[in-house]
Amino acid sequence: MHNSNDTATVCALAVIAMCVVTFAHEALGHGGACLLLGGQIELLSSSLFHCGLHSGWTDPAGPGMNLLVGLVALIARLASPPGFAKTRLLLLLVTAFSFFWEGGYLLRAMILRDGDLYFFERFLTGETALWMRVLGFAVGLAVYVFALRTTSRGLTGMFDVHEGRRVARTAWIAAVIAAGAAALLYRGAPLWPDVRDALLEIGLASVPLLFIPRANEYAPQARAIIGRSWPVIGTAMMVFAVFAVTLGRGIGV
Repeated sequence: MHNSNDTATVCALAVIAMCVVTFAHEALGHGGACLLLGGQIELLSSSLFHCGLHSGWTDPAGPGMNLLVGLVALIARLASPPGFAKTRLLLLLVTAFSFFWEGGYLLRAMILRDGDLYFFERFLTGETALWMRVLGFAVGLAVYVFALRTTSRGLTGMFDVHEGRRVARTAWIAAVIAAGAAALLYRGAPLWPDVRDALLEIGLASVPLLFIPRANEYAPQARAIIGRSWPVIGTAMMVFAVFAVTLGRGIGV
């Protein structure tokens, strides 16, 4: 049966993962660094941040926090018993969204000379040389490939290829819709940059979820069942509601 995993519950887990990863980057990472450095948060949304204290150390805090959260989720998933399918899928999605975001973000930053990690590199060394951008690109590519392989292994460790691909696509669609819907509530102006960045960070960065795992990848494959869970669905609704009225609407706007 290809429809044994409950779509609503998979969507709920994806929405929770999206909220956790976005909160980790913007609020815990950038916001936490701003406060620790003695600054005041002037703007905090699901994709925009501004600290009253101008410091280059706030730039890498968001990516750094995402990588830390993704790594912790990866370790926790590997240590989780096979029977905890919902927990394992949630942790897998947290890792996937975190690492795809930051790997893709670093690639984009080095190409376009824009973004947190490019600004941090320039803060440390002055105007960045070509070889430093190439090195940064290589690191971003390594993180992205690691995310791809880790996510594929995680999916085939839980599902057969067909069902793993269906779960991954369902999760991607749910996370992108939720990220976009929250960003549309942004009270600031203009609206488009906030929505655009939210969709890039969660949607475009994680687009490999539409295509993995590949056929016969990392065999043998397991078979987990994500059943209907009203507690998970209810939790996702509450988490998203809080996320939408805080980071979605924007704090300090």
